[in-house]
Amino acid sequence: MNIAVTKLEEKSEGIPLLFRRYGHEAVIVSTMRAAPPTDPAPLLRLADMVSNNKIDILIFTSALGVEKLFEKAMPGKNVRIVSVGPKTAKKVEEYGLKSEIIEKFSSDNFAQHLGDIREKTIGIARAEVPNPELIRSLSSKGAAIIEVPVYRLVPGRNIAGALKDVDAIIFTSAKSFEFSGFTHNHAKRIKVIAIGKKTADAMRKFGIPPDFVGDGTLENCLSLIS
Repeated sequence: MNIAVTKLEEKSEGIPLLFRRYGHEAVIVSTMRAAPPTDPAPLLRLADMVSNNKIDILIFTSALGVEKLFEKAMPGKNVRIVSVGPKTAKKVEEYGLKSEIIEKFSSDNFAQHLGDIREKTIGIARAEVPNPELIRSLSSKGAAIIEVPVYRLVPGRNIAGALKDVDAIIFTSAKSFEFSGFTHNHAKRIKVIAIGKKTADAMRKFGIPPDFVGDGTLENCLSLIS
């Protein structure tokens, strides 16, 4: 099958090879693009805290977040780094550092993975999309949270022209769906997959229920299709 996937260009490395392992061809459709954060001051403050060893744990939700922070400051070897997914961890390794990998980005998973974080200061480098559930979950365990948007997502390519020759589409985030211009007419002729629950919820709000809902990974989405 030819399968469209709404990944940022900066985060699409390795996707064609992954899809071929499952017998499919990937069509990258970047319905979003990355732009600098609306306010650069929080990123500069986090970078200063990193430089001055005032952060105990760094959480990265994407490889792009790693790049944006490490362009400004590099943490010491004693900082605990947690990456969402292997691609984010690989980007950390490119800078000569190691990180723990958490496969699923959910508040419960983070709270369980991090363990005792009382009196720890945690920096979260993310897109300009707040996650109050995660902040509440970690704060309730006694940690001080510094959540910083290091980039923002803005509309990219309209999806209509890319869907002529595809059999299915995987939406990789709620924002990538909202920016896509995807309609009921599109959904009538191709399979529609949400990478996870939050993306599926966003789609349902627009009256487009997904045919499949993954567990947050492209690998799981591809196994569902196959």
